[in-house]
Amino acid sequence: MWIDPEIAGYVDGPGGRTWYRQNGLQPTRAAVLGITGGPGMSHHYLMALAALDDLQPVVLYDQLDTGNSDRPGDRSNWTIDYYVDEIERVRAALGFERLIPAGHSWGGLLAYEYALKHPDRTAGLILVSPCLSAERWSRDAQELIAGLPDYLQRLIRECEADNDFDNPGYQHANEVFMKRHVRRKGDRPPHHARSGELFNEALYNFIWGPSEFTARGVIRDYDGLDRIGEVSAPVLFVCGEHDEARPDTLRAFASMMKDATVVEIPEVAHLSFVEDEPAFLGVVRDFLERRFP
Repeated sequence: MWIDPEIAGYVDGPGGRTWYRQNGLQPTRAAVLGITGGPGMSHHYLMALAALDDLQPVVLYDQLDTGNSDRPGDRSNWTIDYYVDEIERVRAALGFERLIPAGHSWGGLLAYEYALKHPDRTAGLILVSPCLSAERWSRDAQELIAGLPDYLQRLIRECEADNDFDNPGYQHANEVFMKRHVRRKGDRPPHHARSGELFNEALYNFIWGPSEFTARGVIRDYDGLDRIGEVSAPVLFVCGEHDEARPDTLRAFASMMKDATVVEIPEVAHLSFVEDEPAFLGVVRDFLERRFP
């Protein structure tokens, strides 16, 4: 899906310029703000959200050091606080009173932290396969690894013990894991492929780690669950049946919140909005129509 933006530009920040695009020009409505995962992915792979611009304005942007934004490569900017403040700069620059942050994976973590820091600016929250606890994510990953063939489990154990993450065997194990739990259905559409071409691997490794199931980066000890009951806005969790962000885990998170629901999309994994775009858009559209008429 390629949808031309109605507005596009840059927002200045202390580390560099953040690029954004906007569809939908309803100035009094809360904007759906797509927040990419990875970390390191560009806005392109969340392009499906632009189809919702008949309901709410939809803003997509590239986090600093990704996509079309400036890439100074200053690792002192690669923090949760920096990227949460970046969201607020985008909101203020575009003049929206409130947002509906829609974050995927790492972007879900940022959306959640934004809602905690700016509850008055958060009309609702869409958390797509989010990481709200690195420890819980890692524990779930170990359970999913246990379902891999024995030789892959052995490769993962041996390579992680030796910090040998460039080992072809380890890379093969990661690829198999991703085919099961990241994207298991459908072809890779052009907008997702473009995001892959622009992927900032250094950012991914620094913030998260060498693979989807190994947290060695700066958020390896992140745990947002101690404040989960503070989120007052309505929350929609979306995940895939075979997601690495496991549906049971997200249901447990939702049970700790004041107003949260979980929708599990069958037959897909972590990239539900790519693997079954119509189902994903139907779920989000229903949430927006019911909660923001």
